[in-house]
Amino acid sequence: MAELVVSLDIDDRRTAERLIQLLGSSVSHYKIGSVPLMAFGVDIIETLQKEKKKVFFDLKFFDIPNTVEHAVYHACRMQPELLTVHISGGINMLKAAISGRNRSGSKTKIIGVTVLTSFEQEDLESIGINENMETHITRLAGMAFESGIDGIVCSARDLEFLRKKFPRDFLMVCPGIRPGTCSDDQKRVSTVCQAVRSGADYLVIGRPITESENPVEVVEQIKKEIAENEIQQKNS
Repeated sequence: MAELVVSLDIDDRRTAERLIQLLGSSVSHYKIGSVPLMAFGVDIIETLQKEKKKVFFDLKFFDIPNTVEHAVYHACRMQPELLTVHISGGINMLKAAISGRNRSGSKTKIIGVTVLTSFEQEDLESIGINENMETHITRLAGMAFESGIDGIVCSARDLEFLRKKFPRDFLMVCPGIRPGTCSDDQKRVSTVCQAVRSGADYLVIGRPITESENPVEVVEQIKKEIAENEIQQKNS
């Protein structure tokens, strides 16, 4: 079943802790990226783990292989469930990430970022990438699969072509999921229904929950949509 991950991109410690307490047992997975890490330090990881939460450590490592190996080693010692690296760092960097994870003794899954959900075709072209979006994403996903990492981060819109090319146990983590309509800086967004039916393993949702006046209600609605679409998918 697809897992809901709440993106904790909050820079006020009390607000973050109140939200974690408020959501309670209704949320088991949280994403920690650069914003809370820089604001609170690694203490936020310990806070979540004391509450028996699973952590998606979204640091998107992208550096020379030796640096990434050491960074991943230390990150994995904190026992996150998921940890991101940029596939664009190349296959040697991805293998170095696996080496760092293995040295740590952790079971953390290494997940490669394909293309940010804030990117569209013209954004690729602006940085000198002349492939169309589908070709570029497929090539990066292929590199990730070949390297032996556990999965990828992609838009749920990409699942239509990616799920045809890779085994079902190759994890696909999808940010930019929106319950209903929303206007923000995420361009390649999808609904919960689209993501679940297309085969997303993790649905990462931030602002629709964290900025809601009633985050518990939003979470319960999302979980209901996930469950209903999982059932419909199994019965179809």
